[in-house]
Amino acid sequence: GCIVNGKLYPLGLIERTEDCYRCHCDEAGMECCSLFHTPVAYDKKKCKVVFNKKHCDYDVVQKDDPSKKCIVYARV
Repeated sequence: GCIVNGKLYPLGLIERTEDCYRCHCDEAGMECCSLFHTPVAYDKKKCKVVFNKKHCDYDVVQKDDPSKKCIVYARV
């Protein structure tokens, strides 16, 4: 298996790690890619980015009222 961040993963495909990555583990090691996109175009003065671990994505919410979402124009 492969060890990442102190956790042992089995050989083969790992659909989702605790940190929201999809990985493949083999004898050569482990290769991973993120399951989330980072928001880059939003109103940075009024809004903030919060990572949602349950959904493996970022929520962009209003700074003064985090219960309200902001419009995101682009994600990378």
